[in-house]
Amino acid sequence: MKLIPQAPCPREPGPSRMLYELPEAASERDTLFEVLEETIHWCTSRATLDAPATCLRTPGFQPRVMIDADRFQMMERVISERHYALRGRPPRALPPREGGPLHGGRLLVYFPDDNTCDGAAELATRGYLDVDNMPPWDTWVGMFREDPESSTQSSDYLIAWVPPVFLDSVAQGIFVNPEQCIQWLEDSTTMMARRLKDLTSP
Repeated sequence: MKLIPQAPCPREPGPSRMLYELPEAASERDTLFEVLEETIHWCTSRATLDAPATCLRTPGFQPRVMIDADRFQMMERVISERHYALRGRPPRALPPREGGPLHGGRLLVYFPDDNTCDGAAELATRGYLDVDNMPPWDTWVGMFREDPESSTQSSDYLIAWVPPVFLDSVAQGIFVNPEQCIQWLEDSTTMMARRLKDLTSP
């Protein structure tokens, strides 16, 4: 079963409240930061330009298609599987925090309901973003649902961490994505962009 894409529409600022967030209590940031740290730990040593389509798609974490009713369960499974996989391995050394808390990476936001499966970003990123413009699941940090004040703004979105080696190719993917279903978090009008402004500001 495939997600039926909606027609692209202009995005307007003004989300009024958060309806659901995963990890829970992400508004308090401690839980979200813990998941972000685990994401960075897992992905840093695995990210390689030699295999952009597969290096951050661990088969054991693979979720089902992003069907509306299952999105938060999918995110919970990825976070849980990654957490327990890290607990069973010796800690991996992270590079010095020269790039701040994001270790030189950036946060990407993906709006699944705006996706038109055009494939342009997949081509531009050599498969790092798939045909649905979705970032690899190893990089997922959280799933959020807002109650927007504007009917033209999507309510569901996913936040993912982009490793430094993929910043340029993801920027190209964003540039060629006509429906704007992928954006740098700080360029979006989401509530999480406002909450994490100090984390994403240069």
